[in-house]
Amino acid sequence: MKKFLLIFFSLLILLQAAGCLFVGGQVCAASTFEGGAGEFLQDVGELFVGQAQTKIDEEVYLGGYPLGITIDGDGVTVIGLNEFIGEDGKLCCPALLSELEINDVIVELDGHKIYGSARLTEISSQSDGRTLKIKYLREGVLKETEITPQKDLAAGQYRLGLWTRDSSSGIGTLTYVRKNLNFGSLGHPICDAKGAVISCKNGGVFGCTIDGIEKGQKGAAGELKGGFCFDKRIGNLYSNNKFGAFGTFNTLPQFCTETIRVADIGEIKPGKAQIFCTLDDNVRRAYDIEIVKAVSQSSRDDKGMVLHVTDKTLLDKTGGIVQGMSGSPIVQNGKLCGAVTHVFVNDPTRGYGMYAKWMLTN
Repeated sequence: MKKFLLIFFSLLILLQAAGCLFVGGQVCAASTFEGGAGEFLQDVGELFVGQAQTKIDEEVYLGGYPLGITIDGDGVTVIGLNEFIGEDGKLCCPALLSELEINDVIVELDGHKIYGSARLTEISSQSDGRTLKIKYLREGVLKETEITPQKDLAAGQYRLGLWTRDSSSGIGTLTYVRKNLNFGSLGHPICDAKGAVISCKNGGVFGCTIDGIEKGQKGAAGELKGGFCFDKRIGNLYSNNKFGAFGTFNTLPQFCTETIRVADIGEIKPGKAQIFCTLDDNVRRAYDIEIVKAVSQSSRDDKGMVLHVTDKTLLDKTGGIVQGMSGSPIVQNGKLCGAVTHVFVNDPTRGYGMYAKWMLTN
């Protein structure tokens, strides 16, 4: 009996030393992106507990605001044609006159390679109405035609009269801005339809407004719906990796009015906390949550906290964590702890969070 107890307690000590916390279930990235938004991750597996070694001592600007994020690719896809009122007071659509069609892929305009919708908008708005050569792919065949931008009477700028989609674009939430204007968002990578991380040589960051909410429910992740302000490029993306989408703002955004100290991993405990995010009233607000588990990690990992939304207002509006909320900063005891990253598909009131320390290490 004594031998059995000795073996039992020896095993218990070894398990405690290894610090294994077994978690599992279906989760979904809590961001809205073409191809990557509905990605399911099966069998999350083990998170290994250790002692975080390096302390961090930094203050950052608190996020919680929506961003329109794009990753540049080879051309943009036409997803719609639209008429607008020209200077003569009549409806016009230059793209329709040029016989462009939905699903055409625009690869060049006025001799410039097109990597994103913002570049297309920039060239057309600076055209002064002169006729431009445009190259596009239709069912894989390269074609060329001409298009004459018209001045939109309401917007006051030259337009082509079409809607386009970048190789990858979507809505995410800003987590923090450093004093050197570098920022971190999402807390997970932007992925393609197959779940592979999209390589990022360059990308754009734009103003974004939330104009609708699809409420989350068991078995189906909800979503924040919004629109990009492509005429307001506010920064550039330089990295997309396991720990988020990272970039630099052109200037410090007007909403960056308060700084917050970043919590070290050892300071973060199970208990009450808040997340900051922006919903369809386009006002950033704090919502109550509970940190159910806080794993002490000695190396970078993308799932360090298990979260439970307890705020009645947020539950009434979204059902919990929805796509588009990835990157929402988590604050406990007045310090930035991390970011919301994933939602449990079978329970939208619960999800995962990543420690801010790992995002700042990027």
